[in-house]
Amino acid sequence: WCASLRPSYQGWALYVSPFMLAGTALSLSQLHTVAMSPAAEGLGWFFLPLTMHFGWTTAATLVNLNGSIASHPEVSDSTVIAAGHSSAFLATALGVGVTLAQASPAYALTIAWALSACANGMAKRLANETNLRDSLQTGATVQKNLCWAGAAACAASALYVSVV
Repeated sequence: WCASLRPSYQGWALYVSPFMLAGTALSLSQLHTVAMSPAAEGLGWFFLPLTMHFGWTTAATLVNLNGSIASHPEVSDSTVIAAGHSSAFLATALGVGVTLAQASPAYALTIAWALSACANGMAKRLANETNLRDSLQTGATVQKNLCWAGAAACAASALYVSVV
């Protein structure tokens, strides 16, 4: 993945990095499935770093994909906004879904952390940006709120599987 993230890439090559990250996340999801299976019971702490890396690469895939979409000058504001909102929903759905399906609070908390970081970054950008077009201002505000809500949902699912 690191070798595929190059600022000089243009056009279709901008999507190499997100696809490499997606491949990493997919591979780690397979390992995570085995780690959370009954055959690996009692070994959860051993797999904790891999579970966290699975969550991180999931979130990083979505962030890089959004960066690739937004870096095209011909892409409209509405497309950038839709991609961002869709990514927040997808991250939340994955965080909650994987957590409930595999009883993995570490995955949910990693996604919650990533969504919180995105929301915090969006809040800082909104506070510092004075010349933002109205559509982007509104979209960024909604994006920030979606990320906070997604982080809360992921944290709640982590709490739920920890208690139940």
